Amino acid sequence: MLSTNSFHEMLVSQARNILTTMKDLKWVAGKKGKDRGALITRFTANAHSFNVYTYSNEDVKQSSEVQTFKEKIGLFSKEFNAARFDLDGEVDEDRVQDLYEEVLTAYNEMVIALGYDKEIVNPKRF
Repeated sequence: MLSTNSFHEMLVSQARNILTTMKDLKWVAGKKGKDRGALITRFTANAHSFNVYTYSNEDVKQSSEVQTFKEKIGLFSKEFNAARFDLDGEVDEDRVQDLYEEVLTAYNEMVIALGYDKEIVNPKRF
């Protein structure tokens, strides 16, 4: 069994994977085609892994900051529904940008709550 610190490190690392994929996805949100589709798939897989991890630890599962982060990820993901199954689906790039910043803010609040202040990202530069 993982120690709480190891588990939190793994959770934060997976959250960071989500952010990295989101950043890439944000840049191609308005571009149609397979590249965007591949990034949507990667983002979805990363978000799923994070979600599974959150059910492995009762403290994490009950954390309001973790729940907020998951909600913001869900909203970001929803913006890509039109493109998830149709490579030419339209995505609202402005909404994606707004949600991207909201996810980064929620991420920062989550890592602070987990005691990983050193993992904070600057929403204007990430």
